[in-house]
Amino acid sequence: MSGARVVIVDGRMARRRRTGAATYVHDLQAALATADPSDLDVRFRFGPPPFPRRNRLTSLGNAALDLVWVHVALPVIARRERAAVVHAPFNWGPRWSPCPTVVTVQDLAWERVPETFPAGFRRFARLFTRMSARRARIVITTSNTTAADLIELYRIAPDRIRTIPIGIRPVDAGAQQREPFILAVGEFEPRKRIVELVEGHRAYFRAASDDPPPCRLVLAGAGGSQEADVRAAAGPECELLGFVSDAALADLYRRATLLVYPSSYEGFGLPVLEAMAHGCPALVARNSSLTEVGGNAAAYLDDPTAAGIAARLTEVLADRAALAARGEAAREHAGRFSWSSVAQATLDAYREAIGA
Repeated sequence: MSGARVVIVDGRMARRRRTGAATYVHDLQAALATADPSDLDVRFRFGPPPFPRRNRLTSLGNAALDLVWVHVALPVIARRERAAVVHAPFNWGPRWSPCPTVVTVQDLAWERVPETFPAGFRRFARLFTRMSARRARIVITTSNTTAADLIELYRIAPDRIRTIPIGIRPVDAGAQQREPFILAVGEFEPRKRIVELVEGHRAYFRAASDDPPPCRLVLAGAGGSQEADVRAAAGPECELLGFVSDAALADLYRRATLLVYPSSYEGFGLPVLEAMAHGCPALVARNSSLTEVGGNAAAYLDDPTAAGIAARLTEVLADRAALAARGEAAREHAGRFSWSSVAQATLDAYREAIGA
């Protein structure tokens, strides 16, 4: 790659648990490697491993590591490797950089649903995301929702924002027998409304008839401030798997009758797209970017209370043939989100930042 301009990408988030942000960084790295541009030498740098998340002290330790990595180590690496641009793919870029920066702002959830975040995190996220977005030459978002939030809340000029939706890896479209269970994916945070889902599902399950057979609830996730509440609310009709491997999650998507995603706000909502790519129909809350990701193929939830979730589950699960047809429409819809197009648009953003 003689003569290629060096791009340093902050890959530190990929060292975390396989949340949506970590998956995004992993898949972006693979997509950019496949694209293999002749004019750019894209290098991911991952930094030190985080402390295991056990308590407030380890959380503070990880915050300190992040600050040192982003604001000290990344600029040093960029200077040493003579980078032409630095890409921070998760909200926070360096305060100073020897070259232009590109920042991907995943969402501004702490601004739109502040009651679901601790006050300290809200202040931290607001300070560093706003600073990073204002200093960046190009700001990437994964949805029009976040782009609009950046313009309204942080006064970012629209001509500096590039909306590049997340892609989906190719999925084997072979037929798979759906089993009578509902799937939910993610951490147990207030924003995700998992407690409401567990309670609503229990009400649906207890009132359901045997034809068609009622669907139990399977939770693929763990952690978060409401983990104890979720475990206390879960009854015998609810199975808690914890975090699962990518292969196990794909198998769940292939077998589930329905994915339910009642989140109060999302910058994208990757599990919705992943489920749809596997032909699994999705029931999602009608808000934020979820309507962008779900399009006309998803079913929507307008009342996210436990009672509202129970009523909507009863309605959606009553006609399994119609639900299966929605799953096929979902598979076709998800096929429009490709990592190859994400890679090309991201490389164009690097070129624009270098040449601006």
